[in-house]
Amino acid sequence: MQKKFWKDYTSPMSRMRQAWGFGIHSPFAFRLITKVIREKARYYAYDDIEVICHEHVDDSLSHRQKHLRKRISTSRGRLFFRLTNFFRPDNILEIGTSWGISTLYLRLAGRQSEITVVEPLPEIHDFAESLFAEVGEKADFVREEYATFLLDYFRQTPERLYIVVNRLPKPYYRALPDLLAPVLDMHALLIIDGIRSNSEVKSWWEKLVKDERVRVTVDMKNVGLVCCDPKLNKQDYQVSL
Repeated sequence: MQKKFWKDYTSPMSRMRQAWGFGIHSPFAFRLITKVIREKARYYAYDDIEVICHEHVDDSLSHRQKHLRKRISTSRGRLFFRLTNFFRPDNILEIGTSWGISTLYLRLAGRQSEITVVEPLPEIHDFAESLFAEVGEKADFVREEYATFLLDYFRQTPERLYIVVNRLPKPYYRALPDLLAPVLDMHALLIIDGIRSNSEVKSWWEKLVKDERVRVTVDMKNVGLVCCDPKLNKQDYQVSL
């Protein structure tokens, strides 16, 4: 009981220290955490995205649809925007979209990127694809069965992939660790939303942290970032937003 108390008590302090850069010796990690993850500046695209959300999404989703999958929060979307803007990837793979809103944050931050969206749920897939057509933005929405598509995609796509996994129903996390295993050898960057949302994804996150191919992880309580660049030293960070 005493051990649990001290773990709960010290963890927030430890997260806050690293969030401000204390004890971080890697220049890459220091910049990532203090200048990107904790960045408070307001980017020009935030307003554009939030206007689209208000005009095309919020009033369009039915009560039932909102329960099917919650729309991404503004703070989470902005975090995705900053990370994408920082890494500037050539290829972005989004697995599960938040009604197209999360994809908009990725699109506007990565204008030079090729974005591929794999959404297993047809209703969300159709809504997101229609949203992009309506607002004149471009992304490749995949209709093929997601497991088959991912196997082909990883065989054909160059290294240094940027992958965003949005919150999905629990059963999908039983297959994703095996499907995404190849990317750990591809210098990939992996962002997982909801790393504590259920037991399956939590177990996956814990295995990723221990994997030697994973060089840097940043645990942001609900969002996990995994970097597989072999040039980096093995290090795990826990920060508060």
